[in-house]
Amino acid sequence: MRQLAGRVIALAVGALVVLHTVDGREITVNPAQITTMREAHDASDPNRAFTKQVRCMINTADGKFVTVVEECEAIREMLK
Repeated sequence: MRQLAGRVIALAVGALVVLHTVDGREITVNPAQITTMREAHDASDPNRAFTKQVRCMINTADGKFVTVVEECEAIREMLK
């Protein structure tokens, strides 16, 4: 599988995507649990909902969300 902003880890049960928080920690996400992804507004936008380093918000099937530094488009490419 191609590597982009994060890594894809293949396991016996499927593949997990490794992404990164604004403080550099890795987050492993199950692609099957992703329900939506939302791009962050530009850093200069006064209606910005996240810190300037956040590029994408990922919502999961359990109703939680995670914000990551990878762009949503790069994550979509990893999921292909």
